[in-house]
Amino acid sequence: MRDVKTRAAMEQPKTRQQNAIPRTAVRILQRHYAQQKQERQTSLQRQPVEYATEQAQQSAADAARLTLRATRQLQRKYALHKYRAQKVRQRQEATAAQVRQRDMWRGTEQPTAVQKTPASTMTAAQQRAKQHTQRAAQRQMLQQTKAAARKAGQRLEQMMQTVGKTVRAGIKAIAAAGGGVVLFLLLAVPVIAVAAALSPAGVLADSHTMEPTGEAMEVWERLPDDLSMERRMVVTYALALVDKVNYFWGGKSLVLGWDDRWGELAEVTAEGSDSTGTEQPYGLDCSGFVDWTFYNASGGEYVIGQGGGAMEQHANCVDIEWDEVQPGDLLFYPEDEHVGIAAGRDWLGRVLVVHCASGTGGVAISHRTGFETAARPVWYEKES
Repeated sequence: MRDVKTRAAMEQPKTRQQNAIPRTAVRILQRHYAQQKQERQTSLQRQPVEYATEQAQQSAADAARLTLRATRQLQRKYALHKYRAQKVRQRQEATAAQVRQRDMWRGTEQPTAVQKTPASTMTAAQQRAKQHTQRAAQRQMLQQTKAAARKAGQRLEQMMQTVGKTVRAGIKAIAAAGGGVVLFLLLAVPVIAVAAALSPAGVLADSHTMEPTGEAMEVWERLPDDLSMERRMVVTYALALVDKVNYFWGGKSLVLGWDDRWGELAEVTAEGSDSTGTEQPYGLDCSGFVDWTFYNASGGEYVIGQGGGAMEQHANCVDIEWDEVQPGDLLFYPEDEHVGIAAGRDWLGRVLVVHCASGTGGVAISHRTGFETAARPVWYEKES
């Protein structure tokens, strides 16, 4: 568009482009921006501590974004592997159903005395083949998931090395300025940025990122704001394993973060269970789950049951009334046959417990049904 301007004593109109900037104004702006850039560079040269801190924060933010992207890629790959394994199981079940229906129709054409033994033999063989195929699919899915996790861990390690180079570049300037506190913050910023970018409740462990999801995340979001840090850490680690770790009779783990054995087929060697002597996906039992939770919440410094079971865990607690239960307290079955961790309350005020049980197939959230005693670990008093 062009605006027409008329000037007095001129017969012909003169046109001028809209929003046109005179050349003099352009030169003034260029000099202004150049002067600002020079002043900023001079300021950074005079203040090396602030400059190094700014560079480290920027590198930490970049590392956090890349880490979050790698974590999401790992989660998508795991979901894809899980979906494919589910499809394989569905096809196997459909095939088995067709075979059974075909055998049933064939059996109706033969005398009853002849069809019993071959039918039972065929069904047992089909069952063994189905179990073998399922185990092979599980092994393949776990191997692919572990490979993706290792790649994500390598990416995270490379990103942290890049951030470390930036940090080391500013150490000399900070030391010359005598900024001990600033040096500590500079070294802490990358780690804090990466951890904060993952999730408000996320737990970064090796190449696995564990955080409450689904129902567990809803329970975590309802935790009281005034809950102590020790209790919050215990509940966070407990909820992080919901629907992720299987129940395994005699399963224990004193590993900080994710245990690579979880999910892999292993023989049940502990006595006293119907599963003893069979191969099951490795996981935790009820007391092993509680031990792992407190071990990780304490940074590897405390095991509440010393590996001895629910009875030893109860011995390191003080019994309380049910109206005194807070998130992080322990709940026990009669005679300490089972143990769980109080995770808060539902919308109706009923106590929720996170525990690892054979009936739920692994770590799950349920109400206090069956739990008779509530107890408070003495570890909270020692840490407060």
